[in-house]
Amino acid sequence: MSNTTTRAAFALIAILVMPLPARGDGGTVRYAGRAGGYQLTVFTAPTPLRAGPVDVSVLVQDADTGEPVPRAVVALHVTTPSHAQFQLRATREAATNKMFHSAQFDLPAPGRWRVAVRVEGARGRAEVDLELEAGKPPPPWSELWPWIAMPVVPVAAFALRVALVRRAS
Repeated sequence: MSNTTTRAAFALIAILVMPLPARGDGGTVRYAGRAGGYQLTVFTAPTPLRAGPVDVSVLVQDADTGEPVPRAVVALHVTTPSHAQFQLRATREAATNKMFHSAQFDLPAPGRWRVAVRVEGARGRAEVDLELEAGKPPPPWSELWPWIAMPVVPVAAFALRVALVRRAS
């Protein structure tokens, strides 16, 4: 095997085993600041925000100590300009990271959405209003592309092996 072929094989292997970038729990920070006796950080996922499955996660911390407030009650009130609305409760059970309060739901349509985040706990009540712009939902094939592309990896590896064997002989 030539030096160039060896380098190409190692480069291909390095690309195939390269780890994906790590993402923290929550997604994009939409608000971070003090509200009442709390320090609130509100995250949304996916990024960019689109109609369809959405996750809103809220990190509730004591504003003075910075300690998480696990027993806080977090509610979301979601409204569109056309006045369609719904309410959700964000819970720690729904969150991947149990320091967060999370709610997963389907955002029914693209457009501007108003989200009121309401927190009640030992430090009183607090509310933060956010305005979010949601894009169109992703096309259906976008969820399937990894499954469609997966056979490319073994086929490419086999083609590389065949080329290396032919070169060696």
